[in-house]
Amino acid sequence: MELEPQRIAIYSVGLLGGSLGLSFKQSGYKGRIIGLSSKSNIEKALALGCIDEGYGYDELRNVIKNTDILFLCSPINAIINSINALASMDLPDGLIITDVGSTKQDIINAAAKLPPNVRFIGGHPMAGSEKSGPDASDPFLFQNAIYVLTNSSGVETEPEKAMAAMLHRYTGCRNIFLSPAVHDHIAATVSHVPHLLAVALVLLARDTDELTPGTLTLAAGGFRDMTRIASSSYAMWHDIFTTNEKPIEKQLDKLIEILGTFKTGLHNGTLASAFDASNETRSKISSSGKGFLKPLSEILVNAKDQAGFIASITKILADEKINVSDIEVVKVREGEGGTIRLAFESPQTARRAIALLAYNGFSSRERTLACC
Repeated sequence: MELEPQRIAIYSVGLLGGSLGLSFKQSGYKGRIIGLSSKSNIEKALALGCIDEGYGYDELRNVIKNTDILFLCSPINAIINSINALASMDLPDGLIITDVGSTKQDIINAAAKLPPNVRFIGGHPMAGSEKSGPDASDPFLFQNAIYVLTNSSGVETEPEKAMAAMLHRYTGCRNIFLSPAVHDHIAATVSHVPHLLAVALVLLARDTDELTPGTLTLAAGGFRDMTRIASSSYAMWHDIFTTNEKPIEKQLDKLIEILGTFKTGLHNGTLASAFDASNETRSKISSSGKGFLKPLSEILVNAKDQAGFIASITKILADEKINVSDIEVVKVREGEGGTIRLAFESPQTARRAIALLAYNGFSSRERTLACC
């Protein structure tokens, strides 16, 4: 079974929706891509080439009549509301509806209301950005990213396999199939609880700083790396927490239990086995591709105190099509210079940047995470 839709509709053309459109259009897709979104987002998406034509959200009933695949790219609760609205519409036979929500069980439950002449395939691409809106659309956003597919039965069938092949062909993603419950349990473990933990660590440092000034001044290195995700907006996470509450609570209880054993081990001096097990387990985690938490590989560049220094190094990288995912002035010594932190998508890209900068006379090194 091969899936080759002639008309794809993207409901909510923001970062993910816009990136999907660009990925398809720049990978040889010959059909039409229709966007449904706010007026401003439609205008931007058309200008950027993410979509071929665009309409307001209120045109869904008309657009859906001639659609082969509908991607729902809104926040989770908005996806559920859209599914509820679609359930009352006259939907064409064979229509495939999918979504990009980061929790799956509640969405799959809502999709049970859809008529039997359409197929719902749940989806969750493990890709994103700190930016939002169609302006941030990236045709390479999904390359090597894990893209989970699921359905109500929890058993992969031909439609899911065909969808996976199509997504791989046009976005470069890596597909895996999971049941909704398994997906949400894993997501709670490796994404949702870590975000809560990062927030808790930052609040611990804040409260400590109030009693012991200087705590935040020293909260760099490993602490900053561990808590990078604590800068996320709660507006997005609200939907995640409310639709995955029980799996998150279960894993929080497990984490509290582990921390309790750490407290005992700290007192008894018996933490060696925990460290050994952690080292062994972490070595099995692949560093390639993208997962629930998107890692960044960093380098430190010795900076001269001169005008245009940052522009000169970024131009060298840009000329070689090396994308800088994040940049920060780590420290500056007036009259002497300082250090610039550059972050990249992968260790390979970071090392390529180091070699390229060295060739052009700039000193840099790969950053190793501090232990404390």
